[in-house]
Amino acid sequence: MKGSIQASASSGKDGAMHGSPSPQDFNLLTPAQVRELPQNSDTHALKVMLEWVEDFIAKPRRERDLSDPDSRVAVCPFMPGSLKMGLTWFALARGPVESPDDVIRIVESFKGPLKVLPPTSGKNAKFKTIIIVFPMVSRDMAPDFIDGVHARVSGEYKSDALMLGEFHEENQKHGQYNSHFFPLQSPVPAMAIRLMVARDSIFLTADAGDPLKTLENLKAYVKAIPLMEPPPGNVEEMMRILAEKIDDIEKRARQVSPDADGDDVPSGLEGDDVASAGEGEESS
Repeated sequence: MKGSIQASASSGKDGAMHGSPSPQDFNLLTPAQVRELPQNSDTHALKVMLEWVEDFIAKPRRERDLSDPDSRVAVCPFMPGSLKMGLTWFALARGPVESPDDVIRIVESFKGPLKVLPPTSGKNAKFKTIIIVFPMVSRDMAPDFIDGVHARVSGEYKSDALMLGEFHEENQKHGQYNSHFFPLQSPVPAMAIRLMVARDSIFLTADAGDPLKTLENLKAYVKAIPLMEPPPGNVEEMMRILAEKIDDIEKRARQVSPDADGDDVPSGLEGDDVASAGEGEESS
């Protein structure tokens, strides 16, 4: 494969010279362009991933929420809108992909394009999504190259108001409403990035099982609030909820270590951080 589906994002300078950058400036493909690619081993991975996104991720599944089996909500409620608006783009990762650091480098190269591609503001901006496919990552490699990378860098992405998704055949993260449903098990290893939206609070303020991880998510969400487009509607209420969650985590930490005072609670998010984030959002 040449040129059009190389995964190392270009600078987009040519596009900038003629106005707003386009997906082609960053070697990104629309679903229609993926379907038109000639069939070979590389393009097959893109086509398979597109089919999975359209036929599974963007469609309702009874097992998504067993308490509401007649729900018409897609596996990812965000995805149908992104596809309908033409704001879902695909890229094929090209080597070398010899270590998790190579995956980080490739995914990182698409953060800038995601932010500068139009629309950059308004209600439709939140639907932009880039899916990077890694066909060279084997099933045995995926825990380190996909899950491991997500664990290492997702906090940085959240703080930058970005959500990072990890997909492969053996992904063991279950659905929010059904612990026996594994919606991230894709036929081809991939990672996706999109802009964080206020609705992501349901993921980032949930108890992650590990107080340190929960604090990391809370801190990242507070940092991201001023960067969200559009911004959350009820910032004061959100700040109150976050503050309550922080207090609860601190209480639980003290129960584990009765001698610990406030300074010994795992660092990550202090009350002043919450207050300043709220003030920043109100002034923006």
